[in-house]
Amino acid sequence: MNVLALDSSTTTVGVAILSDGEPMAERAQKVARPSSEGLLRLADDALDAIGLTLADLGLIAVATGPGSFNGIRGGIATAEGLALALGIPAIGVPTLDALAYPHAGRAPLLRAVLPAGRGEVYTARYEGTWADVHAVSDYVVASPVAVLEDLPPGSLLCGRIPAEVAALAERQDVSCAPSLALSATTASVAVLALRRMNATGERRVEDGVGGAGPGARPLYVRRPGITRPTGRAGIMIQAPERQADGTALDERAWQGSQVGEDPATGRSVSQ
Repeated sequence: MNVLALDSSTTTVGVAILSDGEPMAERAQKVARPSSEGLLRLADDALDAIGLTLADLGLIAVATGPGSFNGIRGGIATAEGLALALGIPAIGVPTLDALAYPHAGRAPLLRAVLPAGRGEVYTARYEGTWADVHAVSDYVVASPVAVLEDLPPGSLLCGRIPAEVAALAERQDVSCAPSLALSATTASVAVLALRRMNATGERRVEDGVGGAGPGARPLYVRRPGITRPTGRAGIMIQAPERQADGTALDERAWQGSQVGEDPATGRSVSQ
């Protein structure tokens, strides 16, 4: 089976293609602000490089966050649009899971981290080997100090590790994976999505330890910083989501001018 993986949840937008479990092509680009705009162009380039077309795909995998609000939404919309057009499944994989997967078995305990803005990070803990790596915590947003509170010496941090976290880790005899390892993140999305589909035998599966729902559902962890529109009236629509701990997350979107903060960059954005 040919699998196309998409990831626009961070400031590195990427695609990867697996064929019968083997990595065939991967494309990535650094962007100033997370966006799904480059995904289709990167996918076309990767497919052309190995002589495949969209019609040859059997599964679309997509990173579901946590990360950039706009990037996550755009990536999932792109994945589900392709899946609908091609008549194939779209399966979501939490971004932190994909960051942890390449390091499975390298330490008794892993912690994957991503910058969350506001001086905080998104994080989750993992145990196991490549065959059975699994999260042993919820996905949370935490301070740099809290990231290391429950990590014994000999543990490993992976992902996009802020300098402050790396400095604290060194004092506690906790290793930090090099940034070079990030190059495998999108391919890991493909591997984990394929594994989950094969394990369940279903076209759509629940993603993440929190059972966020069928198919590719966004995993925000922290609610987007959206404010009420100014200058004209808007229509408020409630779209309940769920966090990793199962508690309801009331995301409010307004039709009209919307301004909020992108968790991946800490910048104000128009929704």
